[in-house]
Amino acid sequence: MTELLAVGSKAPPFTAAASDGKTYSLADVLKTKQVALVFYPGNNTPG
Repeated sequence: MTELLAVGSKAPPFTAAASDGKTYSLADVLKTKQVALVFYPGNNTPG
């Protein structure tokens, strides 16, 4: 099971694929921009 982050804590390092097909790391993006992470269930899925 994944541990939950406490409100206000920093996210752990990770990489993720974006809708443009590129892979981004949180560390690289934070060098130049602020980041807002948004999680949602995929389209046409329950929940």
